[in-house]
Amino acid sequence: MKHILMVDDVATNLKCAGEVLKDKYELSMAKSGKQALKILEKERPDLILLDINMPDMDGYETMEKIKEIPDCAEIPIVFLTAESENESEVKGFKMGAKDFIRKPFEPSIMMTRIERVLELEEIKKELKINARKDVLTDLWNRQYLEESVNSESEEIDGAGAFMLIDMDNFKVINDNHGHITGDQVLEQFAEILKQYTSEVDVVSRLGGDEFAVFFKGKVDEKKLKKQINNIIQGIEKKVAPFNCGEHAISASAGVAFMPEDGMDFMTLYNKADKALYYVKQNGKGTFHMFKEKESYHYFDENEKEHSLLDMNQLKRIIEEKVHLSGAYQVEYDSFKRIYQFVFRCIERSDREVEVVLFTIVHSNVSDMNMQDLRDAMIQLETAIRTSLRKGDVATKYNNTQYIVILMDTNRKNGEMVADRIRENWRALGNKESFSLRYDIQGIIEEND
Repeated sequence: MKHILMVDDVATNLKCAGEVLKDKYELSMAKSGKQALKILEKERPDLILLDINMPDMDGYETMEKIKEIPDCAEIPIVFLTAESENESEVKGFKMGAKDFIRKPFEPSIMMTRIERVLELEEIKKELKINARKDVLTDLWNRQYLEESVNSESEEIDGAGAFMLIDMDNFKVINDNHGHITGDQVLEQFAEILKQYTSEVDVVSRLGGDEFAVFFKGKVDEKKLKKQINNIIQGIEKKVAPFNCGEHAISASAGVAFMPEDGMDFMTLYNKADKALYYVKQNGKGTFHMFKEKESYHYFDENEKEHSLLDMNQLKRIIEEKVHLSGAYQVEYDSFKRIYQFVFRCIERSDREVEVVLFTIVHSNVSDMNMQDLRDAMIQLETAIRTSLRKGDVATKYNNTQYIVILMDTNRKNGEMVADRIRENWRALGNKESFSLRYDIQGIIEEND
């Protein structure tokens, strides 16, 4: 039942309106603006009926005071008036009034106007909520997540855990089973997240197969690890039918804590992203808690079952035959070993090898959208893969940089290749606020 606060200095008016409204609405009554403000200290009605002509504090002044109360600023206000001057209505509407009801009250008109205002407010609330929801999964979107995290950080005892989680090798599902199936898997992903989180937690889809959860309040790290482990295992069970043997589909997560690791969305996002990247470099299919001074992860017995590689998996990975065009893309640690191997091979030969470092630059870092940056990096990976030969090697170094080894290439040809990658990257539709620069140097030249 909707709650209405009626404010009028005439007791007869309160009584008459009460008789009309009592069967359909919960009512609170106030005989002055000051009394109404006292009621609003404890109650939050859905609508306020406010008389304009009252002693001490008239309706306009009372409305101004109400709008100064943060939790009451959005409550719709309908003015009650015996006046017929248009100026009164113009002033009221300019202040934000939703409607006017004339005295003496005509019951049917009064009810119709109140119902109309409440109905419009419901539509407005629904639109506002939908604007903060992900269409596919019905989870909260990035905007709502960011607002929730930053709001929690403003609390005196603000605390929580921020988790980024995505699906490893999700592209396999779209490529082998189609995007409709891919969307269904994302919906199942969302259901698993909701299953293992509470109502106070903020579960969000950031885009693609990237999801995030903000566990509100002080968390028990041991319980949180078990909770995340259940999420990862639950997701893997759901996607098991889509495994094709070559690329195991799993879920990986990175976690950062408030207040230990940061007190705002962007800081926590970046640190959780680093923890997630650590997982991607070290086997996937598990999670990592961000540690400022640590680059390893402690596993309990439950995590070992889920995370450690067995001999059959190792054999399958080593024997895996992948037929891909373009550069050979590897994780950074593997890239370093390949680099050292290439250097040793060409040290006493005449072969030329160039190293190119690509960096995505934003024109205004303070306004940078992290999702746009991630999209730009994905497009850079695509541009590199489609522009290079099979003998070249590439790796993602961090969130804004990619490194490429160009085999049997001199400086001139290397610059031509780098320019082509930049052109292809821009052709993929990157935002004007981003640019791509590169530095190029020969391996032997670098180590002279």
